[in-house]
Amino acid sequence: MVATLSTTPSPPPSSLVLELLTGEMSSGSSIATPRKFIFKEPTKQLRRGKACLNCRFHKIILVKKCDGVRPVCGSCMRLPRDEECEYAGGPSRTKELEQRVIRLKARVRELESPELTDSGVHLSDPFHAVDTGGLLPMSGSVAHSNSDHSSSSPRSSYDPLLGSPEPSVSIITMLLNNFLPSATQFGFFLHLERFRSAALLKAHFGDSSRPSPALLNTTYLWGTHLSPVDALRSNETVFLNRALQQVSIEIPSAIHSAQIMHTIQAEVLLSTYFFRKNQLLEAEFHLNGAVSLAQSAGLHQIRSDRVFSSPVVSVLLETEMFLPPARDVIEEGERINGFWAVYCLHRLISITLGNTTKCFGGLDSPRYEVDTPWPQEYEAGLCNSGAFGHSTIDLFIHAVVILHSVTALTHKFNRGIETENAYAAFVNECLVIESLLTRFHPSLPSLHVDNSFLDYSTTPPSPSNSRSSLVVTHVLVSCAYMQMQKIFSSCGVHDALERSIGTAKEIIRILGDLNQVWKWE
Repeated sequence: MVATLSTTPSPPPSSLVLELLTGEMSSGSSIATPRKFIFKEPTKQLRRGKACLNCRFHKIILVKKCDGVRPVCGSCMRLPRDEECEYAGGPSRTKELEQRVIRLKARVRELESPELTDSGVHLSDPFHAVDTGGLLPMSGSVAHSNSDHSSSSPRSSYDPLLGSPEPSVSIITMLLNNFLPSATQFGFFLHLERFRSAALLKAHFGDSSRPSPALLNTTYLWGTHLSPVDALRSNETVFLNRALQQVSIEIPSAIHSAQIMHTIQAEVLLSTYFFRKNQLLEAEFHLNGAVSLAQSAGLHQIRSDRVFSSPVVSVLLETEMFLPPARDVIEEGERINGFWAVYCLHRLISITLGNTTKCFGGLDSPRYEVDTPWPQEYEAGLCNSGAFGHSTIDLFIHAVVILHSVTALTHKFNRGIETENAYAAFVNECLVIESLLTRFHPSLPSLHVDNSFLDYSTTPPSPSNSRSSLVVTHVLVSCAYMQMQKIFSSCGVHDALERSIGTAKEIIRILGDLNQVWKWE
């Protein structure tokens, strides 16, 4: 296999994933027997909570655990990171919980007996602190007295910091402008123009004509997270708390097709948000919610000839609701893109966690087949009957599937292979993945750093055919190739390590060239 990425584009084979599923491959090649797993003497363990914050976050992928050395531990010295090596200080977790309980009890007493407490606390709108041409003041008035608090309904989601259930139209527009141009990079699969138009409708918050409250608050969260304005970024926690509260309400009560898709979208965005913040436990939690809803809604069997018999269950209303047929091709495209967005996010988080679990039907088990087509360009409202099209998203999904499979092989190899049958199956899997990589890598469009590739004025990027997605696809395939060569090197293939190093150098060179032109940070 050629280590460089500047290859001639050719149509990707449509049977790549099918071969990966069936595992059918000629057994003409052979590799050396992998070495048995050797148990090592465990190192001395630190007491719970004594590791540095970096090692806590990265403990799943670290080879050696934190040694507790200060000011910089051994792991951070060996693997320098952007974050400094820091240790947790202050009160313990139990002490913090006790203090929080005390504050909550005091707040309960204050609410139960308002006449015994001082009501002279005044809250101001933080957005007035910055002069931005009159765009930042929020809709509604900020509470200044207890009478305002008592008159509000418990269901109004009233927040004294913002003064209303959601920002003003001008702020919403600003937040959408911050997020939507790059939304597809964070797992946004709904039709961008339809969503924007619905979000800016003058209907009240929670109206069925607008996106669901959970999805709106999640997009507001991303808008504040990506905002260059400090006053907006200061409210990131507010929108996060609102999004978490709303999505917990909508998951058991999702009935209508739009609400189901909006809840799945909100869960995907929340999972991606926590993934970006390196909060892997929270990312996995919300990903599981998206996976459950996607499978229950039958997004894995769009255009299937088989009868789907797993309905969406509304827990609150104790009724079973099927996802009705799509109203048009754009809505069908949202469902197709939604399934693959959930699928890819699940695979990537599983790889990061080192847990290559399988939960997506025919891509894992022939008894539970996936009939959902590959993503297409739905911005123009088109959906061809031949679903296996050639697009950047298709290539990205292929790359994720291959990388996930190689990661699973790596874990199997590290655990050790004890029997001859297991060894034969392992060899066959290695040959299948090797063949897929050999054919798939050259089929990717090249990353020549020239004016035609880098000039956005001639070919502006689209949500599913962007150069950034193509770069990520190349990186994923290169990672899969290097992992496979690492296995071969451990099995005694003499030039496998050199091929892996050559691929790593080539992708670093290309990313460096792109960074100089695109000014990536």
